[in-house]
Amino acid sequence: MYLKALKRELSEVSAVYPGYMIDTVFFGGGTPSLPDASYIADIMDALRSLFPFTDEAECSIECNPGTVDPDKLSVYAGCGINRISFGLQSVHEKELKLLGRIHSYEDFLHSIDMAVAAGFKNINADLMSALPGQDEASWEECLEKTASLKALTHISAYSLILEEGTPFFERYKEEDLPPEEADREMYHAVPRILSAYGYSRYEVSNYAKAGYECRHNMAYWRRNDYLGVGLGAASCMGGIRRSNVRDMDAYIKAETCGEHGAEYMDLICAEKEVLMPEDERLEMIMLGLRLTEGFLAEQLFSFADEEMKKRYTEKFKELTAEGLINVRSGRVMLTDAGFDLADHVTRELML
Repeated sequence: MYLKALKRELSEVSAVYPGYMIDTVFFGGGTPSLPDASYIADIMDALRSLFPFTDEAECSIECNPGTVDPDKLSVYAGCGINRISFGLQSVHEKELKLLGRIHSYEDFLHSIDMAVAAGFKNINADLMSALPGQDEASWEECLEKTASLKALTHISAYSLILEEGTPFFERYKEEDLPPEEADREMYHAVPRILSAYGYSRYEVSNYAKAGYECRHNMAYWRRNDYLGVGLGAASCMGGIRRSNVRDMDAYIKAETCGEHGAEYMDLICAEKEVLMPEDERLEMIMLGLRLTEGFLAEQLFSFADEEMKKRYTEKFKELTAEGLINVRSGRVMLTDAGFDLADHVTRELML
C-alpha cells in the first residue's frame, strides 16, 4: 500500500515539474535495504518512466550491514543503483552493541565483499565518534581499519550528539561522553588519518577519494533545488520548502483521493515555507561554510544592501587576519583553524 501511494506521489510531482532532470537519487531515512529489493527496482522504474535522467546520474541507497545479500545487491545494481552507503559506525563490537546495532564488524566486511562482487565501485561507510566509553586509541583504530579497506571510496565521520527524545538521551548523560578535550582530539584525528589513505575532506564530516564526493549531499549544501517524495520527505523548489506528513495512514489514504498535481501535493504536505531573502542569506552562510569550497561572496552580496556589503567586506578582512577564513577567486572558505571554530565564524558572518 505504501509503494502504491509513493508511486502516486511521484506521478503527481512529475505533473507539477514536467521535464525535471534527475541527476541524483537517494534512498534514505530508516533502512531502505530492509524491504524486498523488488520495491526499490519498482521505484527506480517509476522514476525513469516519469523523469529524464542525466547520463551519469548518481543513485544511492543506505544499507545496514547484515541486511543485504548477493541477490538483493544484484537487483540494486541492475535497476541503476550505483552508490551504496553502509552504516558501519564502529569496528568494535562493544561500541556496536552500545549503539544498539544488530550487525558485527565481520558482517560489514562481508557486505562490502558482496557489494564489490555485485559491481559496486562507489561505497561509503559511516563512522561515529565521541561514544560513551570511547577513547582516542579506540577511535583511531576505527579510522585506520576502515580507511585501509580498498573497496571504500567515501567515509562519513560524525560525532555523537545527545538529542532530547532519543533513547540515547534517556540512557546517557553528557558526563558519560568523552571529555571535550578528547572529543577534540578525535575530531582532529579524522583528517590526519584519512588523508594518509588518499581521502580528502570536502565537507566538515565527509571525506572522499578523488571524484567520489557525494553529489546528492553536495546539492543540499550548495542549496540546489531538490525533490523529496515519501513519508516525511522534504523538498525545496524555487525558494519554497515543504515536508510531507509523517502519519502513514494519512499518506496512504491520500492515494485514493481525487485531487491532482499541486492540490495532491498540498494534501500530503505537513509544512510549507516560502524562503525570504534573509532566510536564503543565512542558509548560504550556514550550509556553504560546511564545504571546503565555501560559498561565492557575490551570491551572498546579492542578498545584501550597500551598507551590509561594506560590513561584509570588513568582516572578511577581520576573519582573514584571524586565520579563520580565506577569500580566493571570490569564494569564502574556512581554513583548518576556521573549521575548529566554525560556529563562531558562522555567527560572525550572520551579522
